[in-house]
Amino acid sequence: MRHRFAVQLAALVLVAGSLFAIQPAAAATNTVVTLTFDDGQASHAAIVPTLQSRGMRGTFYINSALVGSSAYYLTWPQIHTIADAGNEIGGHTLNHVNLTSVSRANATAQVCNDRSNLIAQGFPAPASFAYPEADYNSTAKQVVQGCGYSSARTVGDIRGPDCDDCDYAESIPPQDAFALRGPDSAESSTTLATMQKYVTQAETHGGGWVVLSFHGICSNSCTGDSSFSPTTFAAFLDWLKAREGSGTVVKTVGEVMGGGGPAPASPPVTTIKCNGAACTTAWYLSSSVAVDLTATDADGSAIASIRYTTDGSNPVTSATAVTYTGPFALTSTKTVKYYSTDVDGHVEATKSQQIRVDGVAPAVTFTSPANNSTYQRSATVPLVATSTDTGGSGVAKVVFKDGTTTLKTDTSSPYNYNWSSTKSVGVHTVTATATDVAGNVTSVPLTINIIR
Repeated sequence: MRHRFAVQLAALVLVAGSLFAIQPAAAATNTVVTLTFDDGQASHAAIVPTLQSRGMRGTFYINSALVGSSAYYLTWPQIHTIADAGNEIGGHTLNHVNLTSVSRANATAQVCNDRSNLIAQGFPAPASFAYPEADYNSTAKQVVQGCGYSSARTVGDIRGPDCDDCDYAESIPPQDAFALRGPDSAESSTTLATMQKYVTQAETHGGGWVVLSFHGICSNSCTGDSSFSPTTFAAFLDWLKAREGSGTVVKTVGEVMGGGGPAPASPPVTTIKCNGAACTTAWYLSSSVAVDLTATDADGSAIASIRYTTDGSNPVTSATAVTYTGPFALTSTKTVKYYSTDVDGHVEATKSQQIRVDGVAPAVTFTSPANNSTYQRSATVPLVATSTDTGGSGVAKVVFKDGTTTLKTDTSSPYNYNWSSTKSVGVHTVTATATDVAGNVTSVPLTINIIR
């Protein structure tokens, strides 16, 4: 009897042990793996089939101002192909700018304008963002949220070679949606075993969210030390695919976070005026044009600042940018670029206005004949003049006149007229009048004596 009880007890212990042994597999039903790819790196185009063949999708963070700028980056058609395959397109700033190293206005322009560019390409309003260089602070978090994102990924604070006492995974929902934690980014030295461990450590400690980040997926060091082997990448995906049966699944950041973020508040709108009226591209016949900038905000927020340049450079990043304090004068042709920021950190997309100013009259000189020359009435008098314009608009025409009688209007250099008729005996004052495109006028007289 005791023997049978012992057998039953042993069986019970064995069952309990078995239940304990499968606990990690049960916990794996709470494990989500996300594959994220930074910088819009060109090698990402080749991994789309790798993901598709395994029924997986990733989140691709794009620097929109760098798209197609060199062979290092994806082109817009390639990014559209990635999106068409069901992958998520997220933001990463315009130029991969570390948000902790620039002003709030600059950071906001980098984040908001990047998001606007992605929307303009026809992608769903991006909800997911990644901090360049994984660096952020409280201001960066506020900027990202203010631009309409619902999450922002960093790297670190998850257990790995560099942190043996960190959490085993990000929580769902995350501890901080604007500082999503993840293991160290995959590098050339990262092994398949290390990638697998990031997942299994989550599975065996209650599950959670494993947010993995990659740069180049290539065998030619396309992103230096941050390149990851395509062979190892494919093997890792195969290993992940096999874990679906125990409940470990692959989702994009947006799928985990539940989609889009809040609609961004309206940025301010700046209006430019020239001499009190709307600026035009026509030439201003003036020695000085007064330029006025006025900003308004549809949301009622106060305007924090208006910034501008007059040398054509980007006022968001240029060292020559000036904070607008009142009307300024332009005495020559300039391209004014400007934008405004409200107190909530919303930044207007940079605008541009060329203002063409020419208040300088053209120079005109007779080169033939000499002043006070004498000609017979029957002779041909060769009138030749030169004209230049330093005001910028260029010489439009030179008109030759005998008194009030127009002899010729010449619109191209050399300006000349062979005066061979309609001459009368006596002293003639001939003028050459130059007019530039802006409308500035200069006349020069020439005395000619006509005899029988």
